[in-house]
Amino acid sequence: MKHRLLILAASCLLSTSALAANGDWSGWYVGIHAGHASGDADARASLGGQWSIESQGLRDDVTNGWSSSFDPSDSTYGLQFGVLHQFANGFVLGAELDHSQMHFEESRSTGPQPTATFPSLTYDFGNTIDVDSKMSLRARFGYASGQHLFYLTGGVARVDADASASVASNGNYLKRGVASETLDATEIGAGYEYDFGNQWSLRAEYIRTDADDFSYDTAYLAGSSFVTPAYTETFRQSLEFDSFRIGLSYRF
Repeated sequence: MKHRLLILAASCLLSTSALAANGDWSGWYVGIHAGHASGDADARASLGGQWSIESQGLRDDVTNGWSSSFDPSDSTYGLQFGVLHQFANGFVLGAELDHSQMHFEESRSTGPQPTATFPSLTYDFGNTIDVDSKMSLRARFGYASGQHLFYLTGGVARVDADASASVASNGNYLKRGVASETLDATEIGAGYEYDFGNQWSLRAEYIRTDADDFSYDTAYLAGSSFVTPAYTETFRQSLEFDSFRIGLSYRF
């Protein structure tokens, strides 16, 4: 009886190992990922209020000098949790929830710069963008060939981002605007995953994130000589970025 039980247990272990080695992708999984993210973040200034009485040349100097185009980049890392189902024909369908820490940012300060219209008038323009974290829910659709899985992915995300804009002139025009937003975004990507045959798998993937634009206004700082009549500035900020990352998952 004991010998039969040992033979049965060994048979079950062997069949399970063979199934894993053949790349059975169905089931739940949890894992970690790390990589690099780089983006495009454009801030465009528009002027209102008392700026309408100023010359077109000065308005152009301010909007062109204060608008910015950034290419922030840094490392990214996080966790993923998901489920896959493999069909008999090899196609795989699933869903994944992940959270990534981003921490990529960029800033600039022009220093006092004379305007082309009035060379005696200088402005020091500043801008920042900081992407803190991202959470996404994506579908995964691919094809499995044994231990190899090739897939496409797409879904929605929420991105936490901060932005700011500041200005100081030699005429003591002092203003600053700050925004802290949680942005809706769409994601698409592609990847490859390898099954080691022991419930562990390793992936390499590319994800493109396109976040919604957002706007924010500036306000006068304490000590500014200009308070009224009101000059107003609004910034429209765009954000999109690419993530290249490696992930390790455990299926259970």
